[in-house]
Amino acid sequence: MSLRASAAYIATRIASGALAMLTLALVVRGLGPERYGQLTLALAAAAAVTLVLFNPINASLARFYAEADRREALLRLLRRTMLGSGLLLICVAWGLDALGHSPFAPWLLSLAACMALAQGMFDFSGQYLAAAQRSARYSLQFVSKALMACVFCVLALQIAGGAQAVLVAMTMAFLLAALLAGEVWRPAAIAPDIPGDPGLRGDLLAFGGPLLLTSLLGYLLLWGDRYVLERLVPLAELGRYSAVMDLAQQTLGLIFSGLCTAWYPRLVQAWGRGEGSEAQRLYERYGALGLAISLPAGLGFALILPDVLPLLYGEAFASLPPALLALVSAAAVMAGVKAYYFDQPLLLAKRVWWHAASIGLSAGGGLVLAWLLVPEMGTPGTALGLLLGQCAGAVVSLWAGRGVLRPRIPFGLCWPPVCAAILMGGLLWIWPAASWLAVLSKIMAAAGVYGGAMLMTDFDGVRSRWRRRLA
Repeated sequence: MSLRASAAYIATRIASGALAMLTLALVVRGLGPERYGQLTLALAAAAAVTLVLFNPINASLARFYAEADRREALLRLLRRTMLGSGLLLICVAWGLDALGHSPFAPWLLSLAACMALAQGMFDFSGQYLAAAQRSARYSLQFVSKALMACVFCVLALQIAGGAQAVLVAMTMAFLLAALLAGEVWRPAAIAPDIPGDPGLRGDLLAFGGPLLLTSLLGYLLLWGDRYVLERLVPLAELGRYSAVMDLAQQTLGLIFSGLCTAWYPRLVQAWGRGEGSEAQRLYERYGALGLAISLPAGLGFALILPDVLPLLYGEAFASLPPALLALVSAAAVMAGVKAYYFDQPLLLAKRVWWHAASIGLSAGGGLVLAWLLVPEMGTPGTALGLLLGQCAGAVVSLWAGRGVLRPRIPFGLCWPPVCAAILMGGLLWIWPAASWLAVLSKIMAAAGVYGGAMLMTDFDGVRSRWRRRLA
């Protein structure tokens, strides 16, 4: 896997993240903290479907797509399963809304179910394109979705202005991006006369079945904090916390998942061919690049937040506790490192029950700690609980992944990003910024310092390759 391919995926995610950050800012400003709290609860309901039900489908596609002899049958089975279950859930949600049994504002549950199916189709299409290593179409899908979401949300806020309108806009963005860029959703994408594979269902259940539990625990890990805070703090305070956490997930989470998207298919192929040494080599290089990205991203995000939040969201977010911003950043980085690095050996070796145990400890421990810490610390206690829970889960992943791949990064690839991040962090710390121009100048200068330091230390031989390219 070349640096160029990794950079393409990461650049796509950065562009998508920038558009998502703009969309989030417009939505938060348009709805205000309290109505954004309502939207957050509806998004949590949609995430219950995408993470618990559709995530095992996408994970199965990523894991089994390399088996070329069963590829078409795999796509047909997973596609039908997703569409059928999604349409059934929409009917159930509509019935609850019509009968007045929904816990949310009117019709938010039905719209959340529609958005869940649209997002599931989008994620399935993206996973297919990543597994097929079609990076150009993959990039088009993500960037077009982010652009359409921004435009549609602005129109929705101008026309209607409620959480329901925003959900409709998000649903249309996911659905149109999946249909425009996803080959698997064309009516003739899979021929109807493809013979079935009698062993395919059993293999999918053996792999994806335990992932249902894992996905449920992962859902609690990602969204359980909203339910905890909904019980302990006012709705407006929940909206402020959710806006910061969503910003962290939209930026840091997308960067980490972009790197994993570039490398995971190669790891699966090397492991499937029995090339353990090659898989270890790829894993070490993947870890080195992950360190070089996660360290400056997390540190820079935490140091930029105090300047960015008032500009993005307005004065209602100007006095958030500094501890909340630092802990949210640390928790988001730790979540990405655990999910996209420490957990990969467990998935390669199909140790799905241990994977579930590590996520269960992260979710359960984090939420219990959050419940205990919030009365004393406020919303920063939630972020601290999540951070400690992620650390505990990472320890379980490391222990359970013994004998598969060693999470080892050569020292020569460790010290350059650490030194460069220290220089970058010092610049961000001493540079005040009170306007968008100052913030952008600050970010560009910090990126230049980090990139220059990495170039001077010849991280991963990048300076040598650059010289050979220019020669």
